[in-house]
Parts: sequence; structure tokens; C-alpha cells
Amino acid sequence: MKVDPQFQITKDDNVTVAFYSELMSNYFPESAIDAGESICSLMVAPEQPFIFCLDKEGRLQGILRSEGSASGWVKMMFSEGKVASFELEYNVDEDYFQLAKVEDNKVWISDEIPLDSTQFATLDKSISWSSIEASNASEIINKVSIGVEHVLFATETKNKDANYYVAELDDLDPKPYTLPENGMKITQFELGNFQYNAGVFLLYDIGKERSFIFQSFPDAKYDKTTKIRFESDEFINCFTLVESDDANDIVYAAGTQIHQYITAIESNDFEVNTLPGKLGNIKKIAAARNEDEHSVWSLNENGLHYQTNHFFDQKTQTFIDDKWTQPIVMVKDADQFSCVKGNGIRNQLFAISTKHGSELTRLWQDKVTTLWNTHTLTVQAIDGLKEVESYSAHIRFNSKAMKTFQGLNVRLSADSNLFVYVNSKSYHIGPDHEVDIPLNVLAEFTVICPVKDIATSKIYINADFLKETQAINLKGKVLERLEEKLTKANGLGEITDQNGKRLVAEGTDPKVLESAEEGIKQMLSLAKTMENDSNAPLQRTSFSIGNTNGEIQRRGIPKNYSLLNEGLTLGDFLHSVWDGAKQAVEFIVEKVKTGIQFVIKIGEQVFNWIVTTIREVGSFIQKIFDAIKVFFKDLFDLLAFLFDWDAIVETKKAFKDFTNEAILCLKDEIGNIKDFVDKTLDEQIGKFSPELVDIPDTLSKVDPSEPSEKSEADPRSNWLNSKKDYLHDSSQKPLKERIPTEFSSVFEKFMKDLKEILVKSGEGFKLQMDIIFDGFKKMIKGEMQFIDFLKLLLQKLAGLSLFLVKQLMDLIFISLEALINVALVGLNKAWEIPLITELYKSITKSDELTFLDVMCLFVAIPTTVLYKIGFGKAPFGEGTTKEEFVKRGSTIFQLNLN
Repeated sequence: MKVDPQFQITKDDNVTVAFYSELMSNYFPESAIDAGESICSLMVAPEQPFIFCLDKEGRLQGILRSEGSASGWVKMMFSEGKVASFELEYNVDEDYFQLAKVEDNKVWISDEIPLDSTQFATLDKSISWSSIEASNASEIINKVSIGVEHVLFATETKNKDANYYVAELDDLDPKPYTLPENGMKITQFELGNFQYNAGVFLLYDIGKERSFIFQSFPDAKYDKTTKIRFESDEFINCFTLVESDDANDIVYAAGTQIHQYITAIESNDFEVNTLPGKLGNIKKIAAARNEDEHSVWSLNENGLHYQTNHFFDQKTQTFIDDKWTQPIVMVKDADQFSCVKGNGIRNQLFAISTKHGSELTRLWQDKVTTLWNTHTLTVQAIDGLKEVESYSAHIRFNSKAMKTFQGLNVRLSADSNLFVYVNSKSYHIGPDHEVDIPLNVLAEFTVICPVKDIATSKIYINADFLKETQAINLKGKVLERLEEKLTKANGLGEITDQNGKRLVAEGTDPKVLESAEEGIKQMLSLAKTMENDSNAPLQRTSFSIGNTNGEIQRRGIPKNYSLLNEGLTLGDFLHSVWDGAKQAVEFIVEKVKTGIQFVIKIGEQVFNWIVTTIREVGSFIQKIFDAIKVFFKDLFDLLAFLFDWDAIVETKKAFKDFTNEAILCLKDEIGNIKDFVDKTLDEQIGKFSPELVDIPDTLSKVDPSEPSEKSEADPRSNWLNSKKDYLHDSSQKPLKERIPTEFSSVFEKFMKDLKEILVKSGEGFKLQMDIIFDGFKKMIKGEMQFIDFLKLLLQKLAGLSLFLVKQLMDLIFISLEALINVALVGLNKAWEIPLITELYKSITKSDELTFLDVMCLFVAIPTTVLYKIGFGKAPFGEGTTKEEFVKRGSTIFQLNLN
């Protein structure tokens, strides 16, 4: 709805922001995305990756990040049948990409897909394909590769040497080639450039020998080719290419080590570098670069490893390029992965794991904190339900101005990357990525931030009507609660969760607990200092986790431990190294000019980083708990707000029984009520004169800009309301299909009769309304007092309004009589509603959900939550109270006319 800007809130209206955040469970109608074996990905717009992978049936599917959709990801299909091989080529210079796939023993090549003008949400419907085939129908096409100018595919024929075909994309005329040296099997090939020539990189087998070469395309003048052999001291399993600034590809080849081949600038030779570290048998490798920063990812039986030439120097707290780190394990159970292609994209990738049913997980490094984030991709699934732990913040905007927030937006960002849900829609926010959230008349919304530990970022709110940026600290209450529990309990070992279970396992070393408790207190104090932006000096403190005196060697940390983990950022350390080192760690914390310095000692090795965000401090708190085997699930049970579902269900049942009693009573009383209303209106119409109506003195003192009821913003009471948008997931259907049919015919007849009444009221009614609306505008602008507007309203709607009211009341009673006859049936009829039905069955163990259950559940959750917060007990904890409440329904509509 379009709103006149003069009626909208502005910066001059002194808007205030209220918020409250809780750690709590949330539910979403989503399911994890299944993926097959192959995967590739591209950033098609800022923070919008497009993933292509095979599903379990071998079909090619696309998965697109869709900001503001329910789960944040949408799926589409790019093949009808099984795909043997596929590849994506991104043209960096001209900013487009193409797909190639092998389906039905043909190679299919898509048209060029420009990033700046393509509607990616409908790409599956708009994409065009061209196909080519091998020369002989007996040849089976099993691999495809696509470049900027050529497409390459390999075939195999029983008892014959392997062939490959090359076709220019301009004419798609495939030309056959045989492998050099009569090779029998192609392991891997890629189109690329080396030593300023375009050609093919080939990894192939001759008997038990493996060869890795680059062979250029024949030159136009002499039809000659250039062949370059990449030698190494080991058996090469795989390779990958990264484009450099001089249009040549940098080649990374892997066996048990990773070897880098770079074209020489002033000679016909090339440079060979072997990266540090041995990894065993590497089965896949990928690389990415952002200017001079390179990342290499390698997969073996132990998981997905990472190393980079963006070496972090501990002494200077700066990065050194061209010095490689040792490889570290980043994803232990990965089966496949893909680095995201795109300009300036380095440490973003997607991994497939079969450990949890072929889930697809996004892994990316935050630029600000260097912390690593993981996020499981999901799609909306109306018949499924996913429970997630989250921080939930209810945010409300207030102003005394008698204007509206309708049609205005607020902008959300964060000091590091977050995935959040707002009004049941998914968004990605970060320091460089801001999203618009529309406001309605109520000017409030709930931000739900899924988390896997207690650390999270600050959220920032900007709007044209706000004078300054507002910061929302999601975990403030949780850290306060943790500090309170540590203060009250007799040591960390005595803390129990809300079910009476000890947080720390019995038998844990008391000295370890004592040092962990001291460390957590120090971190909490530090978080409070950073939250208040205090410039007060922080006293240098130290504490230890585990035994740091000589026992490290006996715990399995090798003597050359410090050499293996040089150059790591804080994020690398916490994501990978901590798990192997947490048994014996010493912390030193002190204030420095640019932030807070953490010094971590593990044996003889010393790490130090300067941190600037509360999220980094929260990560340390979580890691300290991990060290004493207290994991996030334990902390969640200790610190989160837990819904008392049994009490909520009892409240819901009381409301439902009350409503059914009231409907039965109303059926008997409706005739008396109708007669009384008709008689009263007839009397008032005969004698009404606006001059005789006294306006109470107290009314003249009413400030219409003041809200009728003030309440605190609270995500607990607003929990189900924040999911109401899921109720519309079955939209696009007519009204009859979305509500019980018993009601639909009554509503449709009511709307038809209402239209006739309004038409009969004629143009006179419209004229009076125009005058009233003009007066309303004057009141908004301050040109008319509220009391004068009220008098105008009574005057203009005098007899005409009462006559119209009588007709409307007659219509309402006719419809109400019809509704009562079907209410007990319709309200108690089973109804399938997205998310709500599954949630209801989960918490109540009920077989059916009815329309009345839905309405009562919406009321019961906030009622029970707020009642328990205020009184410390549930509303209907005692049976007699519930029975008395239900009985009142039988008398609520009875008239007392004496």
C-alpha cells in the first residue's frame, strides 16, 4: 500500500528503538539439500552464490542463494535424465559463464549467461542448449570440460585407446584426438593456457605409469603444437588451474604433496614450487586467488585441508604474501567440495558430506574477524520441520508522532557475517552487506540468528528516520546470565542446568575446572568492557586450561609443533588447531592500542592476535567450555529460554474449551441480542442530534499519539507470531481451498451483501467521508485539535452513519446465525497448515490440528510465557482454575436486561 510521505515518520519525530534478545529454539519448515558426487559454484552477484551439483539420481540441479526467501535457497533442475559429467566456465573479462553437461551420450553446451542481465531465479526456464556428439555411436562420452573458446570431451570404447574431442564454441564442430604415447585412460583434463598458448592439460595413464602434460592447440600458421611435461618425484592424482594476471594459468598438481607450476615471464621455462606439508593420498584439489592471496584446498581420506600463502606474522600482526602455511584440516567428513568462482572470491566453498545424508554445507571466512562460518543449506519443505538453536531479538520502533511507519524500510548489517531470519525470510548480513527490511503499521519485527556456539555478532540498524545507528547485542542477556550463574554457584562444577543436570561431568580435574572458571570470568569481563566501548585500561591477566608443565609431549603434541602451525590467523587456529591443542593452553590477555591482545601458549609455541569484536571473545568462551567437554548443547540447556510446552498445551485446551462453550451459548442467545440491538438503534436514529451529545472532559485530554497499551519487546511472547508468514505458503489458491469450506460460503455471501449496502448508501456517504479524511489530514499536520476532529466526525456521520450501522448489524447477525450452525463443525475440522501443523503434532503428540487449535495456540503461547515471567507459574496449573475459566464461556453472551 502506497502511503503519502507527509504521513510517514521522519528523523524529526524522535524515534526510539526497544529490543530484547534471547537464546532459544526456533522451528522452520525446511530440510537439508541432498547432493550427489560432483559440484561447482559461482558468485553471480554480491553474496549470491549459484551452486551446480548432481542429485542422488544423477540429475543436474542448480541451487541459488535467494535473499528474502523462506529458507534462503531455491532449487531448479538443468537435466531430465542422468548426467555423466558437467563443468562450469566463468569468463572473468566479459563477466559471463557457460555450462557443459553430458546427457544421453551427447555433450550439451549452454548459451553465454551474462551476470549483469540474467534473471537467475528463472534460469532453468530460460537457458538454451546446443548439442554435439562423438563420431561413432559406440563411443561412450564420460567427461567434459569447457573453456572460454573451446569445449573438450573424452570418450571410451571397449578394447580401444581413449579418444578426446575438441570443438570451438563458435562452430561446435568436434575434432578427434588420441592421447599422446598411446595412452589408454584419461584421468583428468582441463582447457587452459600455459606459456602464452591455449591448449589442453592432460593427466593420463600408460600401463602403470602416469603422465601430466600440457598440449597447445595447433598454431594457425604452421599447424604445430607445443607439448610441456610437468615432472614430479611422485605419482600425480589430480590437478587444478587458477588464472593469473598475465592470462596464463597457475597449475597446482597433487600426489601426497602439492606442486605449483608458474609460467616464467622472460623465458620459455616455468617455475616449480612444492608447498609445505605431506597429506597422504590427495584425491581432489582446488585453488582460488584474490590478487596476490592464494588458497589451496585438498581432499584426502582424512578430510578437506586448507593452506594459504596469506601468511600471518605473529610479531608484526601483519600478513606476508608468498609464504605458505602448513595444511590444516577444515572439514573432517567431506566427500566432495567446490571453491566458489568469481572476482575477488577466495575463501568461500561448498562441501558435500555423506555423514549426515549428503548434506551440502557452506564454509567461508569472515574478512573482519578471520573466524570461519559453517552453514547447512536448506530448502523450504512444508511437510518437514527443522529445529535450530538461535538468538532471537524482538525489535520495536516507537514515536509520539501521530504518523505511520507503513511503507518505510530499515537496513540491517553486522560486524561479521551472519545468516538471519526476519519475518520468516532468510537474509545474509555482514560488514559489507546490508539488507532492507520493510516495516508495517506495527513497526516491529523479530530477527532470528541460528548459531552453533554462544558467540555471535552485533547487528546494526540504520533507517532514514533514525538519527544514528542502533547496535543490537544479541548475546548480552546470555552472557549476563552466565556470569550470574558463575557468581552464585560454588564453582563451575556445581552449576546445574534447568533440568537439574550438572553442567560439568563428575570426575573432571578440580584444578582444570578452577582455571577454566577463571578464564571464563576474564572473558566475560572483557566482553563487558568491549560492549561499553570502554577506554579504561585492562589489567594484564593470565590463566591456563589443562596442564602446561612438560606434560604436553606425553599428550601427543610433537616436538616440532610450533613449526607446523606458523602463519595461522585466529579463525584458522580456532577452527582447526584448537581441537588438537586444547588439553594444554595458557592464555594471556592485555589491552593494546588497536584492541585486545590474546597470547596463547601451547608448549613452547606462542600465538598472539589482536581482536576487536565481541564475537571473537565469545568464541574464546565457547572454546574454553569445549576444553572441559561442555559443548554448545550443554550451554544451550543451561542458558536458553526453554518453552514449557505442557503448560502451553494446557492453556490452549482451556481457550479451545471456552470457545466451544461460548459458541453453544451464543446459538441460544443470538435472537435476544438481535432484537435488543435493532430496538436500540431504531430509538437512537429517531432522536439523534449531534449537538445533544456531550463529549466527556477527560476525552479532550487524550493524546491520540500515545499507544493504548505499552509492553516490552520480547521474542518469547512473539515467538509464534514471528512465523505467521508461513501460514501463507499455501497462497496462490482461492479462498475456498485455504479455509474450511463450511466458512467460505458464509464469508462470500457476506462480502456480496456488504457491497450492495455500500452502493445503496450513495455518493452522499462518499462526500461525507472526503470531508472527514480532510479533517484527519489537518489533525495529523497539527492544524486541528483532536477534540475538534472528533466533533467533526460525529457531525458528519450523524443520522446517516447510524442508519448504515443498522443495516450492517442486520447483515452481521444474519451471517453470524449462519456461522453458528457450522462453527462447531468447521472450527474443529482438521486443517493442514505449513509449519504450524508439524509443530503442533511435535509438541502435543496430537493426531489432528484444527482451525480452532491454531487460533488458540497463537494466543496460548504468549499468554503462558508472559504469565510465567510475571507470576512464576503457568496460568492453568490447577484443574479447578481451568474448569472455572471454561464454565464462564457458557454465560459470556447472556444479556442482563433488568
